[in-house]
Amino acid sequence: MKYASVFYTLLALFVLSVTPRFVHAQKIDSMINVYGERFPQEKVHIHFDKALYNPGETIWFKAYLFSGLLPSGLSHNFYTELIDPATGKVLQRKITPIFEASTAGSFDLPVTTTNTSLIFKAYTTWMLNFDTAFVYSKNIRIVGKNAVADKAPADNKTTITFFPEGGDMIAELSNPVAFKATDKFGAPVGVKGVVKDAKGKEVASFTSLHDGMGKFELEPAPNTTYYAEWKDEKGKSYKTDLPASRPNGALLQMIGSEKLQSFIIKRSANAGPELKKLYLVGNMYQQVVYKATINLTNNFMTSGTIPIAELPSGILEMTLFDSNWQPLAERIVFLNKEDYIFDATISPAVKNTNKRGKNTITIEVPDTLRSNLSISITDAAMADKGEDNIISRLLLTGDLKGRVFEPSYYFNVVDDSTRYYLDLVMLTNGWRRFKWQDLAAGKLPVLKYQRDNFLSLRGEVLGVANSQIPPGSTLNMFMEAKDSSRQLFSLPLDARAQFKEEGLIFFDTVKLYYQFNKDKRLTERAVVNFNNGTLRNPGTLPLDSAWRIPVPLDTSALNRSKFIAAEAERIRPEIDKRIKTLEAVTVKAKQKSTKDLMDEKYARGLFAGGDATSFDMVNDPFAQSAQNIFQYLQGRVAGLQINMNGPNGPTLTWRQSNTSIFLDEMPVDAQTIQNIPVTDIAYVKAFRPPFFGASGGGAGGAIAIYTRKGNDQKANNAAIPGGMEKNLLAGYASLKEFYSPDYSKENDLFEVADVRTTLYWSPYILTDKSARRTTITFYNNDVTRRIKVILEGMNEEGRLTRVEKLIE
Repeated sequence: MKYASVFYTLLALFVLSVTPRFVHAQKIDSMINVYGERFPQEKVHIHFDKALYNPGETIWFKAYLFSGLLPSGLSHNFYTELIDPATGKVLQRKITPIFEASTAGSFDLPVTTTNTSLIFKAYTTWMLNFDTAFVYSKNIRIVGKNAVADKAPADNKTTITFFPEGGDMIAELSNPVAFKATDKFGAPVGVKGVVKDAKGKEVASFTSLHDGMGKFELEPAPNTTYYAEWKDEKGKSYKTDLPASRPNGALLQMIGSEKLQSFIIKRSANAGPELKKLYLVGNMYQQVVYKATINLTNNFMTSGTIPIAELPSGILEMTLFDSNWQPLAERIVFLNKEDYIFDATISPAVKNTNKRGKNTITIEVPDTLRSNLSISITDAAMADKGEDNIISRLLLTGDLKGRVFEPSYYFNVVDDSTRYYLDLVMLTNGWRRFKWQDLAAGKLPVLKYQRDNFLSLRGEVLGVANSQIPPGSTLNMFMEAKDSSRQLFSLPLDARAQFKEEGLIFFDTVKLYYQFNKDKRLTERAVVNFNNGTLRNPGTLPLDSAWRIPVPLDTSALNRSKFIAAEAERIRPEIDKRIKTLEAVTVKAKQKSTKDLMDEKYARGLFAGGDATSFDMVNDPFAQSAQNIFQYLQGRVAGLQINMNGPNGPTLTWRQSNTSIFLDEMPVDAQTIQNIPVTDIAYVKAFRPPFFGASGGGAGGAIAIYTRKGNDQKANNAAIPGGMEKNLLAGYASLKEFYSPDYSKENDLFEVADVRTTLYWSPYILTDKSARRTTITFYNNDVTRRIKVILEGMNEEGRLTRVEKLIE
């Protein structure tokens, strides 16, 4: 784990080596490290299938979660919401499980929607414990057939904000001052102007260099105010006051290059004793990486160099404290080592942009590490332009407050110019993960939400006094899914008549049948309230000014999307008619295999389909002669090693990792399975590594064992025992499969025009040392001539990739 673990090892050695330089930093730096260890921050990137949507389409997404330098293992439940930006109403909400620091899902847009935009919000409950300004939010553009081009509002005036480096201007010291000019919606505007003192004397001039940003030097005189007279790119004149200067203090200035990061510290000549001994602390990824004592007793200025050779890419925060450990100045810089990329390639094997042309591409990751990728293939006009991609989001904008315009620009080509422009971003955007007063006081965050553990079966017994519930009572319960599969639970009641079972994964809505074990009459008298342990739907959220920022559209994208929307509306009645006809007529289709039918009957969620070897135990005459299921599986699954003589029963390994075992999709140990008669087993699936349905990502694959049910099960086991009450409980959002037509086959629906703009979407492409290459086949629609392929992802070491390919 060169990228992450080596950093943390060197970090510990480096901090220890400089600690003797001062002794009063113990509380501040130890608290920073406590925050990093006990309260690590999460951030998220979302890969969408495309940038624009029409009414009636599906928004497909894949989420990647990071904490520090690595994929996050903090959370297991992921919340996504579609919000009406005009009212704050949550229109749709999904909860999906997180596996291997990622999850995926979809939202279906109503055909009748009139929204021109929706807010996509994504978070974990752990994120809500901290500054919610870092919660993921994106404006999704919806384009109908009658959409009109965006018009700049009449009151779209330009504003400029000045940012003295370090936080404050200090009188009689030369202060670098950065600025950023934007319009009403946060888009950059070019400006130029001059700075004047209160008497109207010109003391400095400035011109924006990149995206409305720039900087200049100013040495304020004591007790003097300053203002700027400037013009925007349209020639409109403005006047803006500069921040007031402080009569005395200290400045922190950072100067960086590709291999070096230096600082300059200056204090006022009339400074008191608290400014003659200063402390400089640097932190990165919630860990202290630099500490120094600054002695300015005999000098008003000093400089130094920060060793960055062993530091990774990311935001480094430098804070200057006085002798009493009160913060004086703060500066963030970005270290870009270009050490965050892993290679992936997209190679078109067959290219065909003709009507319904067949295309084949190959994805290859030469690295041997496990990687987790997602791919979108769309009409190029609708494709994500990549303004904020997985690299810029997880390294930059996920840690900054405020809007950064086209952040991916700073990572596409890294040279002296982009490094300088990126430093302007650092000077003009907010970043503060810590409140120094709280750290100095040893104050820790109060957690409103603890770390989750997938879904729960939890609740309480109401309607009867606790004294009426016999001590040691348990709630015996069956959970029945829509496919009639069942799981049995025995839930002990505590002194408050409450119960809880965590770590569950189930989808859609399940039925709960329950009764009390010691006094079955309680089943009729008591009321049992169940919940799945997830956060309740907020219903309506406070309006956010950022929601009103429009998504800019170029004319070609707008016209293309309007055309597709009109065509989709035109052919929709014909599609509905043909679907109804197909439903009404019995069509002789290809007979499904017995294993396909068994998979439909037993497997669900992440256990359905997948890269697995399946065994139909009901129709296999050799199964009945096996002593147990492990003996049956020996030698039948390539790569799976089964040792029947382990110290605690059978052991299973695959690719040198322990293999997870599931009984009716609930995790169990090998001893439990060993005692189940083979005659009670209906279906077995051996999932090749990795299997994301297992805890820890299933590096050793998984064995899913299903007991008989329905027509395969004994009659006396099929019915729910009498006297049990029934309740309903919601699980994770149902999984939707992306539809990709196969035009090599016949289908009555294929006679209708094809105007799909998302031609292919796969949220999970998994590679490792034994499977480095994946081949994808897809068909073009009837109207697209330029196809955009976008691949994003991360590997187990925390490195990232984004690859784009244009097929035309």
